[in-house]
Amino acid sequence: MKLKQHSIRIMMLASLSVPVTFTSVYASENSDLTTTSESICTDTTAYFCEDFSAGNTDNWNLLPENENAFVPDGQFDLVTDQDNTMLRYTAGSKGGVIALVKPEALSKLNSADYYVEAKIRPRKNSTTANKQLYLLGRYQDGNNWYAGALNVQNSTNSTQVEIAVMSEGKLSRVKRAKVPISQGTAGALDGDWHQLRFVMKDQTLTVYFDGDKIASTTDTQLSSQGLIGLWTSNKSFEIDDINVGNADEEPASLTIDSELLEYAADAGDEATTIPVSATTRDGEADTITVTSGDSTVVKAELLDGNIVLTPLSQGKVTVTITTGSGVSKSIHAVIAPAFEMPTATYSFTDQLAPAAQSYSVYEDTTLSVTFDSQPTKGIGSVRIYDADDDTLVDQINVDTDEDNIGYKQLRTIKTHSVRIVGNEVHITPHANALKQGKTYYVVIPEAALTGATLAGKTFAGIGRNSNWVFTTRTNKPDVNKTFLIVDDDGYQADFRSVQGAINFVRQYHDTETPMTILVKAGIYEEPIYVYGQKNLTIMGEGRQRTIITYKNNEQLNSGTNARALFLAKDVDLLTLQDLTLKNTTLIGEGHQAEALYFNSNEGRLIAYRSNFISEQDTLMLNGWTWFYKSMVAGNVDFIWGYTHASLFENSEIRTLGDSRGQNNGGYILQARVKDENDKGFVFLNSILTRADSENGYSVADDSVYLARSGGCPGCYDNIAFINTWMDDHIRKTGWLDKPAPTPETASSTAGWREFNSMNMLGYPLDTSQRLEGTYQMTWEDVLTDGYLTRQQIFADYNDGEGWFPYPPIPEYHWHGWMNWFDIIRL
Repeated sequence: MKLKQHSIRIMMLASLSVPVTFTSVYASENSDLTTTSESICTDTTAYFCEDFSAGNTDNWNLLPENENAFVPDGQFDLVTDQDNTMLRYTAGSKGGVIALVKPEALSKLNSADYYVEAKIRPRKNSTTANKQLYLLGRYQDGNNWYAGALNVQNSTNSTQVEIAVMSEGKLSRVKRAKVPISQGTAGALDGDWHQLRFVMKDQTLTVYFDGDKIASTTDTQLSSQGLIGLWTSNKSFEIDDINVGNADEEPASLTIDSELLEYAADAGDEATTIPVSATTRDGEADTITVTSGDSTVVKAELLDGNIVLTPLSQGKVTVTITTGSGVSKSIHAVIAPAFEMPTATYSFTDQLAPAAQSYSVYEDTTLSVTFDSQPTKGIGSVRIYDADDDTLVDQINVDTDEDNIGYKQLRTIKTHSVRIVGNEVHITPHANALKQGKTYYVVIPEAALTGATLAGKTFAGIGRNSNWVFTTRTNKPDVNKTFLIVDDDGYQADFRSVQGAINFVRQYHDTETPMTILVKAGIYEEPIYVYGQKNLTIMGEGRQRTIITYKNNEQLNSGTNARALFLAKDVDLLTLQDLTLKNTTLIGEGHQAEALYFNSNEGRLIAYRSNFISEQDTLMLNGWTWFYKSMVAGNVDFIWGYTHASLFENSEIRTLGDSRGQNNGGYILQARVKDENDKGFVFLNSILTRADSENGYSVADDSVYLARSGGCPGCYDNIAFINTWMDDHIRKTGWLDKPAPTPETASSTAGWREFNSMNMLGYPLDTSQRLEGTYQMTWEDVLTDGYLTRQQIFADYNDGEGWFPYPPIPEYHWHGWMNWFDIIRL
């Protein structure tokens, strides 16, 4: 194989040889590879090389029984794809160590410092929820090895390259990085090849993917040479061109913006330019070849060090970029039909917002069209033109788009800028696309929305003749204002969007000026980004009336700074009051989906009388945060982070049913506290409740853990529940010890702790079955160690200066005991 490569460096132990069959097949027409039967194993300095050109697996022990607690039940065979022979594995229901190189085949290897690399083509299979493929190095036995790993999910936005350590039978995924990894069709020979390389040099472990360095870590547990091999749980794949070599050799590389590996355009759009570079293993500039799978759909060229893609006609095509060293990447393109101006006319009444011929329209408005019935998204883009000269000012893809959120310091994320809500289609123009004092008209191609009528007529698009024309306001708010109003439909507002008001604060006020943004009652569909601001209050008109919502998640936007609905970065004294943040991602739709990520290591947050709702990872918290009379809802690790101290006082922590229908409970917390002396997550006079998911799935009794550990090195699982009402969904053991927490044995000041946990009637819980190693605090512990008041809990802020937050609105101060309803009511 000479085109796509995946390199991994691994070691394995021999035991049992399993015969394999040899099958000759033809690749799908969608395969992006140009291959050759020529052997690549001509480098005499390599410690080991396997390209299967000999048509056998004599160097391998396949499905070695004595290396597994159970025998993997997948199948190996040799297949021919475009005159190239490779090894194929079809996963069964059980995984484990599936292949080891025989010791005699590694006779040239005489050092524990080496790399192992391979070309791998992952393939879809439905035999397991796990989708991991490891290439093993320094393999000692089935319980002790290192690995470079592919974590292959159904969406390329959720796939990862990892470094894994198996020590005494305990598997730790010590480094993980989001990287797009595509899969071929089950049972076929299509798809993309990826090159994985795993390097072991002294105590340093490094993983490369398609020539790019992805992650590095250190580990001292395994220092002998061992073997190389394969482990999976439980993934089908093809593998070829396996090499073991000197750890000091650099891999060949191909660098291209991974965000551009999916490309959407309309036929006839302007060409897209993508920077690309490549190097050989010697560090010299490498040759690059660009090939389009169908040049009538997309013309692909290499001009002046850039890939130039020109969309020519409707269709789907794969563009393959290959280096002279054999490293390859693919761009998957979807091209909509060439744009034609619709000519349809309609008798509009109240179907358009803003209405046709409207004036004083806010430049941050959301457009909407109300159909007679619910439409379906098609392909293409909504376009907005300057009515004065017909200049195109914005083009919004109906599927997934990209936008720059914020002011100056931008948060670039993929967006669903065209959304269908019942019969309504909501369209959000790109940030700053519309200007003040301008007249625009909106165009929606017929193919963009299908299956519905508009104003009593079959939808045939909206064009210039449809006369959806509006003019934006001429005056912006007074730049000296420190109190701004956001309203989605009123005319006493300063802005239509929350982000519009935040951008105004950033543009016209310094970071220290106290600012308040009042968000009037309404539903605001938008991702939010606050950067670098101090003393900012965002307040609604009640948590049931002011709702900021959006569907954002790891599948759409990979990484903690990208996937949250609301990102607050490097801020201090941010107050969120009387509103709801709701990430509408259901569990299983997109993995992690924070409603709020407070990414401010030394910053402070106040959340007062507010709701925070998602299903997975609802809150990710750093810094110092106080939630008072608020509600947090989720299912899996829905409160987590690297906090100094996060206090949930007089608040409700609500576990939601699993929207997938899996009635196996969940986990409330995952603490990753960086300093063992930090308070971590503290729950004071709060309640743990449960509720059905939006699609009606309930939470069973004895099914939810208070917390599980993240198992990250240097992190501490500091969590304390003080005077907490707990419903029957909380497990009798309380805590999950897989992996084990840090510290494994808690004390009054660190680890997993409780004081005065109660049932819903206020009677003490029986905690006799709690996990061994957790700690039941005494009244003296609570008093002495500082867990009785928020002033004590935040006493270490700013090197002991302390922080004593208080509600924005004066409240009645209670004395003595109350029931749980009293402490969380408004």
